[in-house]
Amino acid sequence: MSILNIIKEDLLMAFEQASYGKDNIEVSLSRRPELCDFQCNSALKMAGKYDVSPTTIAQKVADQINENCSDTYVAVAEAPGFINISLTDQWLVQNLNEIAMDSHLGYQHASQPKTIIVDFGGANVAKSLHVGHLRSAVIGESLIRILRFTGNEVLGDIHLGDWGLQIGLVIEMLRLDQPNLIYFEDSVLEAYPDTPPFDIHQLTELYTNANIKSKEDSEFRAKAAEVTAALQYGHRGYSALWKHIMNISVQDLKKNYGALGITFDLWLGESDSQASIPTVLQWLENRKLLQTSNGAKVVFVEEETDNKPMPPCIIQKSNGAVLYGATDLATIYQRMRDYNPDEIIYVVDNRQTLHFEQVFRVAYKSKIVPPSTELNFIGFGTMNGVDGKPFKTRDGGVMSLSDLIHQLVEAASKRLGEQDEQKDNKQIALAVGVGALKFGDLSNLPDRDYVFDLNQFSSFEGKTGPYVQYALVRIASIKKKLIEQGVDLSPITSPTSDTERKLMLKLSMFSAWVDFAKSAYQPSKICDYAFDLSQTFNQFYHEVHILSEKDPLKQSSYHSLLTLTEKVLRQCLWLLGIEGLEKM
Repeated sequence: MSILNIIKEDLLMAFEQASYGKDNIEVSLSRRPELCDFQCNSALKMAGKYDVSPTTIAQKVADQINENCSDTYVAVAEAPGFINISLTDQWLVQNLNEIAMDSHLGYQHASQPKTIIVDFGGANVAKSLHVGHLRSAVIGESLIRILRFTGNEVLGDIHLGDWGLQIGLVIEMLRLDQPNLIYFEDSVLEAYPDTPPFDIHQLTELYTNANIKSKEDSEFRAKAAEVTAALQYGHRGYSALWKHIMNISVQDLKKNYGALGITFDLWLGESDSQASIPTVLQWLENRKLLQTSNGAKVVFVEEETDNKPMPPCIIQKSNGAVLYGATDLATIYQRMRDYNPDEIIYVVDNRQTLHFEQVFRVAYKSKIVPPSTELNFIGFGTMNGVDGKPFKTRDGGVMSLSDLIHQLVEAASKRLGEQDEQKDNKQIALAVGVGALKFGDLSNLPDRDYVFDLNQFSSFEGKTGPYVQYALVRIASIKKKLIEQGVDLSPITSPTSDTERKLMLKLSMFSAWVDFAKSAYQPSKICDYAFDLSQTFNQFYHEVHILSEKDPLKQSSYHSLLTLTEKVLRQCLWLLGIEGLEKM
């Protein structure tokens, strides 16, 4: 259990023993660390209920804590009703030694782990990734790691945009460019070529030109819609092209996501849910939920508690075409059938908030999803440039992800060169650059827009990925020297300075911060903790003479404390999807 949970349980008992019940007991990190480690202000909230002064309640509870848990805490009541709690050095050291021996760093898995599907990525096929795909991938990957670390069974699904008008647009554009390709012949071949008629760059160009043309040429767009329908009804030539598009796109996606250290368990897309759409439409019909509105089939999802209008979820257009509401419901139906998850999390652009609220309501209302299964939407904001506008290239175009990674590596190489002119390691530069990008993104709340400043994010100073990575490198260097001096590891002993105790307290809070991140779906909590721990370590490093310590027992304790700090920092970076380095 995390320290906060342990303290809360002890406080619950103390409040009950002091005859004040045990409801709504809260404990938090102290805002005044010079006074105490933790603070409880629940006495203030209870005073009215029991018609007793909050200071009286706080004093009685503090007395109970000191009587019950004298080996663990020192509790002091303070007007107007705060309970200040400090861990004893004895308990703190014991706790750290237990954490150091635990492969999970003291984190206790949930007693009832969940099966969770995280829908993230969401890239459209037929084009290379650009910076607009970044946030979903980075946030989703970190959430998956946090949820897995806390003991859950998690599947990440990229949910490709691989079915719909964009495919028809690309195929029709290809037909205009190369009308003599055998895929467009009237006769149906037994087999089509294994070699595609384009590479990823040509495919991206087709995609871009087709989208531009579709906005200017209504006839072209109408023809593309016909091609889309023909593909969906099994046109052999178009189906062969679609397979080429998929193979090339997935290969390119794996390369670019791989450079960011992002992986998916499921490479499914909109096409995989198509077979379930008729079943879902019939499901809604059988439950008399489908209504006709202006010729379209919709499900009304407005509820009495809504404080603003909630439009119906459109399932099928008047011409029979199904919309994303139907596709997403079919995907949920398929996931419930195949995996029976306890929770499905969608990491998607904020602009899709209303859509997913509608879909979730239909899913529950129709009983496609039971009440016990959670459907959660984690919306993310925009990554902006230093001008405050969505991040683009210098000429105003959307930057490709591969170009952004190249810029990150260059910036990291420059920074590393400033540290050591002899350094020329592209792998380290890649790890530092990608680490800078991810930490800069994840340190913000997911739903907020933020400014991406390449120079700031790649800095070795301040709240950045390289700062945390460099703390690890510094620890590795000190440990190497300690080993060369013959200093062994021994149990951590009581702190002899405020700085050392501060580092110990930070390490003991690791599980609590993981819980914060998990419960709020906010990797930013891990960023906050990793940066704070790095700062505390650096203060300890500058103030304590580790390598020249004369007391061998104390020096061995320092060695063990550094080893635990290294483990915790490395685990934090892993949770963020960032590589922990031993040299930079």
